[in-house]
Amino acid sequence: MNTSSNYHHGNLRDTLVAATIAQLAQQHDATLSLRELARTVGVSIAAVYRHFPSKEALLADVAAAGFASLIAKWEAELPPQGSLPSEQRFQLLGQQYIEFALAAPAHYRLMFEHQDVRQFPALLEAAQACFQYVLQTAGAAVREAGLDPRWDKAAASAGWSLGHGYVMLLLSGRLAMADGGDDLSPAMVPRFFQLPVEALRQARQQAGEQP
Repeated sequence: MNTSSNYHHGNLRDTLVAATIAQLAQQHDATLSLRELARTVGVSIAAVYRHFPSKEALLADVAAAGFASLIAKWEAELPPQGSLPSEQRFQLLGQQYIEFALAAPAHYRLMFEHQDVRQFPALLEAAQACFQYVLQTAGAAVREAGLDPRWDKAAASAGWSLGHGYVMLLLSGRLAMADGGDDLSPAMVPRFFQLPVEALRQARQQAGEQP
């Protein structure tokens, strides 16, 4: 669909990002043709390059928008801090993370498979903001369990690794390779977010810390 009437000169950049996200929503991978995108928006390829020096630069903005959308989902759907046990809130964060990823697999892949984020400050900032949200939520669960705040990052990293690893294995079809036993459904995965906190409790005991 030609959308050239939907933008003005000043917001073509945003229009290109939105059109890319819409295209990714219909795909499983993150492949993109700038010429096809330009035709969809109704501009020349030269107009695209006036706003983005390369396809990688455009995809970096699209990936950054993905992290912003994930944070917006959490802010809209996650119960306020203190409204339920922090461990349950951490599990809900994981559930919503997986929902987001499976609803937009191509966009999700782009968020984590794009080139070195350090080349694109806006993408780096967006990714860091997303992890900070996870860190704050995990940290509340760590403190609720009576653990030292120095374990916040480890709990956040463990939870994110579990969620991300599950999503990537599911999208690649790897989880369907073994026969027998119960499947690990998307709804079940966040229940295991309690394991990092328990693991940290055991780590503290092994280190000789007092409960």
